[in-house]
Amino acid sequence: MDADFVPWDGVYAAPDDTDVLINATSIGLFPDIDARLDLDVGTLREGMVVADVIPNPPDTNLVRDARAKGCKVIDGLGMLVNQGVIGIRHWTGVDPDPAVMRKALEDIFG
Repeated sequence: MDADFVPWDGVYAAPDDTDVLINATSIGLFPDIDARLDLDVGTLREGMVVADVIPNPPDTNLVRDARAKGCKVIDGLGMLVNQGVIGIRHWTGVDPDPAVMRKALEDIFG
């Protein structure tokens, strides 16, 4: 698998051969939840994996746009929970329940 770094300058259109698109910026992070990436959402397509690292709120504009296009979506809350699971397991030997952790964070984030 090849990966390319593409500078984000203006409205970005995902190339036709894009399989995975990741937002690793803070755009959309609470309290600026209405912020949008300069992304041509028309270039998202069904089956593409779209990941957003924003955990709060987990349902960012990018996540909603990608779901509407039929993309496979990974939200930032899932990433945060799984990092926590790995950390707790590593430091304590305990296998926490990720569903319980996610529910607790959803309750906190509202």
